[in-house]
Amino acid sequence: MLEAAVRIVAERGLEYLTLAECGEAAGYSRGLAAHYFGSKDALIAAIANHIVDDYVQRSRGGSRGRTGLEGFLNAVDFYIESGRNRPLQLRAFNAVLASGPTHPHLTTAIAKLNRESVAAFARGLEACVKMKAVRSDIDPQAQARMLVAMLRGLMTQWLLDPEGVDLDVVKAEMLSSLRRSLAP
Repeated sequence: MLEAAVRIVAERGLEYLTLAECGEAAGYSRGLAAHYFGSKDALIAAIANHIVDDYVQRSRGGSRGRTGLEGFLNAVDFYIESGRNRPLQLRAFNAVLASGPTHPHLTTAIAKLNRESVAAFARGLEACVKMKAVRSDIDPQAQARMLVAMLRGLMTQWLLDPEGVDLDVVKAEMLSSLRRSLAP
């Protein structure tokens, strides 16, 4: 059902998502989604968690066997390529994130997802600091928050204007900039 909900949101937006349509689109009864999720807001939060869980599962090899700064940069590269390779999920995820400020019932769930995304990058940076692979004077939490903002902003721009945003050029510049600013 979550994949069906992702498709609906990515193709038509959150406003067109209903529990009944989600159940039908997944090949089940109209009432099954209501039974499992209880409300549209709970379904929307589940969509975000589903997309993040899928990303986390796929990212386990994101460092490509590298450690230190290069391993961290590979994780950044993976984030960008993951969005490029899964635009349907990226569109749905962006729709869910954007709904947070106007859907008070979702604000807590989306804020939690944001904190978890920042924490994952911060842990990577903390490991790099311990290995002396990055400057010791950085604030991993602040760096991670800026990085998540940059990555999400970049991927949103690309979704809106794939012809106008050369993702390869911007990615190369971002990785180069991170390498220079974080290197010891």
